[in-house]
Amino acid sequence: MSGPAVSAPDFLAQASTAVEKSMELFMEGRSLPLYRMMGYQLGWVDENGTPREANRPLRVRGALCLLAASAISGRFKDALRHAVAIELVHNYSQMHADVQEGNTERAGRGSVWWVWGPAQAINAGDGMHALARLAMFELSKDGVAPELVSDALQALDLAALDLCEGSYFDTVYQERVTILVDEYLQMTARASGALVGCATRLGAMAAGETGSSRLDALQKFGQKCGISMRLSSDLRAFWDGSDRSGPLQGRILAKKKTLPVIHALEKADVKTKRALGEIYAQRVLDPGDIEKVRGILEAAGSRAYTEQVIAKLNQEASAALADAGIGQPEADRLLEAAQFATRTSG
Repeated sequence: MSGPAVSAPDFLAQASTAVEKSMELFMEGRSLPLYRMMGYQLGWVDENGTPREANRPLRVRGALCLLAASAISGRFKDALRHAVAIELVHNYSQMHADVQEGNTERAGRGSVWWVWGPAQAINAGDGMHALARLAMFELSKDGVAPELVSDALQALDLAALDLCEGSYFDTVYQERVTILVDEYLQMTARASGALVGCATRLGAMAAGETGSSRLDALQKFGQKCGISMRLSSDLRAFWDGSDRSGPLQGRILAKKKTLPVIHALEKADVKTKRALGEIYAQRVLDPGDIEKVRGILEAAGSRAYTEQVIAKLNQEASAALADAGIGQPEADRLLEAAQFATRTSG
């Protein structure tokens, strides 16, 4: 994109708006109640199907796909279908995660499963995954060569599979008292890093990039950003009062382990481990337990450790972007937008 310089939040918002419009166009004309559930998940309608404009989420992953394309070609439009597919995969995974974690709320209102039941939420999520693949197949309408469509679809499917593998480990770790920090980071690379890495890779592919070294570097850049997003949300779940509700608090109440907790269980003294273990050994946690855990984590230095890991991930993301060899100021704009996203998304 050409024109005067804009701030990182505004640049990300511009890309998000472009993704939103393309998603609406792609979903247009689908009238079954099933698609109302999808529209509800996307923030477009209320549970009765009445359109709503307020409080639409930022399409961070799709936006980063467009920004990666723009960093190479100077325009968004070549990556719009890729970005739509990325966002549909992300939202299908959110619907399934809400069922798995028992989240009754998302974005300040009832989650899809809470409104329509878990069976319909799972079905709507599966349908959204199918639509993501169909969105990618529509590249053929733009004259994209079949082998390039296949390459893009393979990248999307690999990311979706990584996401499912990450969800598997996330669920397994829920009931395990002891998890190593390295295990959690490997899980997060799948559950959160893979789709963002796919987004930046697809953006480069959409812009005509074919060199494996640049594609790999941009994918690594996105993956590091995606992991950082997850760990930042781990911090906000305990220490940012504005976000300690809905899915983030639900993740803790469901005993989903976060990096600060895992670090304390692995590295803290015996007394601290025992106190934390007793809380997580309870059958059910309540909001009061969150305050107790927060105090323990502060004393154990686990908040500071998590902040250090996030800082290192951001440095690694910056290095990967430098390895991609994108010129200035395009690389700086992409990096600034991604860093803003990691601080505010999860």
